[in-house]
Amino acid sequence: MSPHRPPETRARILTEAMRLFGENGFAATRVADIERAAGLAQGAGGIYRHFRSKAEVLAEGVAWQLTRAEDLHARLEADASSGRSSGDAVAGLVVAALATLDGEGDLNRLIVRDLRLFPDLLEQVRERELRRITEVAGAWFAQKSAAGDDRDWVAVATVLTGAVAHYWLLRDVFVSHPSGVAEPRFVEAVSGIVTGLLADTTDAVTVGGAR
Repeated sequence: MSPHRPPETRARILTEAMRLFGENGFAATRVADIERAAGLAQGAGGIYRHFRSKAEVLAEGVAWQLTRAEDLHARLEADASSGRSSGDAVAGLVVAALATLDGEGDLNRLIVRDLRLFPDLLEQVRERELRRITEVAGAWFAQKSAAGDDRDWVAVATVLTGAVAHYWLLRDVFVSHPSGVAEPRFVEAVSGIVTGLLADTTDAVTVGGAR
């Protein structure tokens, strides 16, 4: 069992609850719906042997899904000091980021629709995932850029991670991205933009010194 994975019955409840919350919304999902989906006897209070309330199911489900982003954070930190070319590294990271967003699909739908009603959970998402990923990505860019470049890489990371998240969101809504740009083309475009930015820092430092 993964160190982050709850015991089997709790994990099944969380998985099905987050799926239903993501599909139907928190308010529209009944405890009986979760019990049915998780294979528990309906109306017998089975869910309350594991959780005190539907809100507690949501809170633990959000915390559980947030652990999925930790692998992406670790990969960014490891890649910053690796010898991989920037283009190959970025392409791999964008693919990994989209896969992470797929794995967190229920949570992402909740963020857009329901979590404003749960400010403490929204703050968890802000601190543990959104702010963290931009800080780690910004450090990645700074590590890959030329010595002496003082560009605001956290702001650059915010732009690029926002583009990745928006691509995923529209693809989730429309099934395929409405632009018709499939994932390989999108990944190549982001990789090209980042490679160009990093090359620009090298040229700028070589020709004119630090910005």
